[in-house]
Amino acid sequence: MSLAVPSRHRAPAALVLAIVVLAGSLDAQSISPPVVEFREKASASFNVTNESVFPLTVVLQPRGFRVSEEGEVLIEPLDTTRIHLSISALSFRLQPRQTYTVFYDAKADSVPAWFTIWAAITGARTANGVNIRVELPHVVYLNQKQRLAESDVRIVSARWFRQQQKVVVEVENSSPRLGRAQEVEVTAAGAAAVRGAPFPAFPGSRRRATLPWTAAQPPERLEIKFEGFRLETTAILVDDTPAPPPAAPPDSAPTAARSDSTPRP
Repeated sequence: MSLAVPSRHRAPAALVLAIVVLAGSLDAQSISPPVVEFREKASASFNVTNESVFPLTVVLQPRGFRVSEEGEVLIEPLDTTRIHLSISALSFRLQPRQTYTVFYDAKADSVPAWFTIWAAITGARTANGVNIRVELPHVVYLNQKQRLAESDVRIVSARWFRQQQKVVVEVENSSPRLGRAQEVEVTAAGAAAVRGAPFPAFPGSRRRATLPWTAAQPPERLEIKFEGFRLETTAILVDDTPAPPPAAPPDSAPTAARSDSTPRP
C-alpha cells in the first residue's frame, strides 16, 4: 500500500507552498534553502537531504505559481517562453544520511519573475510499512535591480476582529516591482508585541496578512518592515463579527497524523 503527498494546485500560504508531514516520517527529508532571492538572474544551488534509513528517489520538476490576496498559493506550469532555467540533474538517488547538491542557472526575459523547483521524493515508509511520496519546494525570486520604494506600497486597511482574536492588514503594491515585507508587528501598551511572518509584495497586487491578537485591549499600532523603509498605522478598526463555528469533523479518521510546515514564499 502507498500514500501519496502530491503537489497541491491550491495551498494555504502565510511561501507559501505548504509541506504536508505525515506521522513524522517526512521530517527526515528536507530541501535547503527553501526560499531564495536574486537580482535579475541566478547561478545557484540547493541541497536535498535524506536523514532517513531508506534510500530515496528524487525527481525535480520546475513550476510556476501565483499567490492570491489571502496568501493562497496557486501552482501553475512554468512559463518557459519567458523564464529560462537549466538544472544540473532532474533525477537522482539519495542514500540514507546523504545530501545531494543541485545546481541551476536561471534568467528571465523580463523581471521580476518567480518560480519553484519541486523535489518529488519517493522511497520512505511509515512505521506500519506505508510507502510515502512527498514534494518539497525550492522557491526562486528574480528581482529587479531597483528595490521597492516607500511610495510604491501602502497600508490599505488594518482591522482587529475582537471575537476572532486576530488582526488582518491589507497591503497594496501599486508598482511594477517585487518586494518583500520582512516583518509585520502589532503592539499596544501593556500587551506583548505580536510579530507576523514575512511575505512577498507582488507587482500591482494586494496582499492580506493575519496575525493573532489575544490581548483584551485593542491593538494600537501596526508596523510593516520592508528593505530600507517601514510603513505604520494607528488606524486599526475594531470589528465585532462573531467567530465562525468550528468545522465539522471528517467522515472518517485520517490514516496518519499530520501537521503543516510552511516555507514562506
